[in-house]
Amino acid sequence: MGCTGRRLVHGEGDACPGLVVDHYDDTAVIVFDGPAASAFWRPRLPDVIGGLERAGIAIAHVWLRGERRDRAAGEAMRGNPPAEIVISEDDARFAVDVRAGQKTGFFLDQRDNRRSIRRHAAGATVLNVFSYTGGFSLHAALGGATHVTSVDIAAPAIAGIAHNLALTGISPAGHEGVTADAFDFFARSRQRGRTWDLVIVDPPSFAPSEKARPAALAAYRKLAVAALGVTAPGGRFALASCSSHITEADLLGLAGTIGSLRLRLAGGAGSDHPVLPAFPEGRYLKFLFFDVG
Repeated sequence: MGCTGRRLVHGEGDACPGLVVDHYDDTAVIVFDGPAASAFWRPRLPDVIGGLERAGIAIAHVWLRGERRDRAAGEAMRGNPPAEIVISEDDARFAVDVRAGQKTGFFLDQRDNRRSIRRHAAGATVLNVFSYTGGFSLHAALGGATHVTSVDIAAPAIAGIAHNLALTGISPAGHEGVTADAFDFFARSRQRGRTWDLVIVDPPSFAPSEKARPAALAAYRKLAVAALGVTAPGGRFALASCSSHITEADLLGLAGTIGSLRLRLAGGAGSDHPVLPAFPEGRYLKFLFFDVG
């Protein structure tokens, strides 16, 4: 089925260091990776957009995101992007805010991993922690999950899930949205004896630098242990990391110390996020899916 959200230019992987262009329906969203990239690419944007259009990409609006610490301070380079853009991902529908949403508006890189969750969700109760606007949650519901619980510390994200369920035509009766800190939620659930058949943990980056690696690995371990504490016996557990400073081997080594786990599949970013063999840091997204017990 079709997707109307995709990455068109992926920095070093597409021989364009420091430049990202994502495409939501007919809107191109541009991000520069720092001041040097901005200085180089900004005067060349008309050529970049023109080249994409000659390749057959329909672009009615171009939105330049602000710097990393102030993404909302963006600039319309062409047209005026709608406040809400609805994209399709197979038969799921997601509302995207390209001005103030996470990343460029949505986590396009997790597309294939969302599909993996969908393939394994039939008949399961599912917990999605750090849910944002429910990418994994909607795919789990579409895959036949009996009930989905989504947890995020941001109330607007939880409200966004309800909106996306409505856009997709999924009954809200099978979904529970919770605004809470992840560790607090795990602790309360453990006290109440709640468990889920499939638990997904997709946290923000814990390692913004190499120096942060030891603390990040400790945080991933603490998070994984807490998640396994609410995973039903014989259930499944998915752990994602979006830090280039944490490797798949790091996460597998960690998994070997926290319980009886069997790796069912390992994934990463979709094929519209290519990686150069000489630039392994480009494989920043890791997604590990385990059988438990």
